[in-house]
Amino acid sequence: PEFMPTDLLRESFFATLLEFPILVGHLVMDSSGRAKVVVDRDNLNVPEFLESHSGVHFRDLQAAKFAWGALPDGVATVGSMTTAGAGGVIKFANVHVVRLRDNSGVVIFANIPHYVVDGVGYCAFINRWAEVCRWMLSGETSGGLPAYQGSFSRNIISKLLPGDCGELDDSTRELFTTSGLMSKWLAWISPKTRGTVLSTAAALTSIKGHVFYLSARKLATLHTLVQEYVSSNERITDNDILTALISMAVAQSEAECRPEAAVGGYLASLASYLAPSLFAQDGDFTTEFVCDARPRLNGLSAARFTGNTVFVRCLASQLKDLAGGIDGQSLAREAKRVRQSISGVDAQYIGQLFGTLIADPSCFMCPIAQTFTKTTVVISNQSRFTLYCADFGNGIPTWVSPIKTFYANFVSILPVHPSTGGYALYVTLSKQAMGKLLQNEFWMSALELLY
Repeated sequence: PEFMPTDLLRESFFATLLEFPILVGHLVMDSSGRAKVVVDRDNLNVPEFLESHSGVHFRDLQAAKFAWGALPDGVATVGSMTTAGAGGVIKFANVHVVRLRDNSGVVIFANIPHYVVDGVGYCAFINRWAEVCRWMLSGETSGGLPAYQGSFSRNIISKLLPGDCGELDDSTRELFTTSGLMSKWLAWISPKTRGTVLSTAAALTSIKGHVFYLSARKLATLHTLVQEYVSSNERITDNDILTALISMAVAQSEAECRPEAAVGGYLASLASYLAPSLFAQDGDFTTEFVCDARPRLNGLSAARFTGNTVFVRCLASQLKDLAGGIDGQSLAREAKRVRQSISGVDAQYIGQLFGTLIADPSCFMCPIAQTFTKTTVVISNQSRFTLYCADFGNGIPTWVSPIKTFYANFVSILPVHPSTGGYALYVTLSKQAMGKLLQNEFWMSALELLY
C-alpha cells in the first residue's frame, strides 16, 4: 500500500479547509489602507495543493541529517515573502507533497502566510489536518469527527484589551513611529506589489542559513555558567539565556564584518546598491524578540484564536557592549536584561502597542524600512509550537525544517524530535556575518552545526 496516500492527504486537506474558511479568502485593501481578508462563497481563493515524485530515497535524507541540499529540488513552492502565485493571486495556503523513491516516505511543504495566522494558528491547522486524515484513514468520514473549536475573528482581541493602557518602551515606540517615505510607500502599495518588491530586495542580498543543535547537556552547562552571577531570587529561563547568547553572537559577527559592509538587515544589499552613502550606520544594535499576546490577554488562549497575535518587544544596546567576548558574566548580564524586558510585557503594554498600530495604518512597515539604517536581530522562540504532533496516520514527523533562507538577521528557536531533547536554532545572516559566526569559539563550542 502507498505510504501516506496523496489522495487521502488531499481529501483531508480540503475537508479541513471547511473548518478554516479564512484560508479560502482574498486579501483586499480597505479605504484606510489596511489589509483585510474577505471570503466570498461565489469566488473562493482555492489554496494550492501539488504532488510530485522524487528519485531521492528516505534513507538518503536520513544519512544527510535532512540537510537542505539533500532534499528533492523544488520542495518549497513559495519563498519567505508573501507574493502572488498562480493566477496573480496571493494564496493563503500552499502545499506540496513530494513522494520519495520506492514509497520510502514523503516530504510535505506547507506554507500559510502571516496575513492570516501566526505559528500557533499554523500548527492548529496542520494538526487538525492530520487529525482529519487519521480519521479518514480509519474508514470514517470527516463528517463524524467532532467539530473543530476555534476563532478567526480579530474582534476578540479588541474586546479583551484592557481599558487602561501602559507605556511602550522607547525602543519599541521608536520602531513603530519613526516613519518616512519608504515605510509609507511600502504600506501604500498593494500587498502583491509589496511582496514583489520585498522578494526582489531579498534576492539581491547574499544570505546564508544554517541550523544548529543545542543539546540538553550543553544547555545545562550554559545555565551553570550564568548561575554564579545570578542571585537566588532571580529567575533565568532557557529563553533568556538563548536570546542573550544569540544577541551577543550576532552582534559580535556584525561588528567584525562592519568594515566589509555598510549596512545590515535583509534589505542591506538593495540599500547599498542604490545609495550606499546615504545609509551609514551608528553603533546601535537592537534585539527584537517576538512575543505572543495569547498568554498575556486573559481569555485569548481559551478562545483558541488562530489569527496572528505576535508582536515584537525591542531591547536596545550598543554594538560595542555586546560585541566583546562571551563568558558566564556577560551572558548572565544580557540574560537578566532580556528577563527584565520580557517581564514588562503585559496586557496594558499590548493595549498601547495595538493602539499605536491602529492609529497609523502605515506604521507596520516602519520596522522593515528601518532595516536600511539599523543593525537588528529578530528572535522568534517557536520551541513550544506543536510541530512534532502532526500524525497523519503513520506517526509524527522525523524532522521538521524551515525553508533554506528567510531573511538576514533572523533566528528562530525550534523544537526537536521528542526523542532527542534540546533545541534547534535556525539562523539566517548575511554571508559575511555568518562566516564570522562560524568562527565564534563560544558559539561553536555550545552548538553543533547540523547543516
